[in-house]
Amino acid sequence: MRHYESGNFLAKEHITKRGNPYARKILFKCIHNIASASHTNPCHIADFYEKRKRQSQTTSTKPHTIASIHRLIRTMYYLITHNKIYDYNLATSQ
Repeated sequence: MRHYESGNFLAKEHITKRGNPYARKILFKCIHNIASASHTNPCHIADFYEKRKRQSQTTSTKPHTIASIHRLIRTMYYLITHNKIYDYNLATSQ
């Protein structure tokens, strides 16, 4: 997602198709797998996805999936840079 602003004007962000197409497809499928597996394995990414889906007025799930991909990438980056293991209880408490 890109951010456009000029002076006091702030444009709405939109989804771009930048980056590796294979990575985008894999991450897109990962989010749907995380959401379907969340019934047995809780995950804050799935919670975020479901919350966004419930709050939405549209039937399209693509924007929610893209936002969840962003959340997943940020979580993975944090876990790798701080050498930590994912803990659902810790992730939901913050």
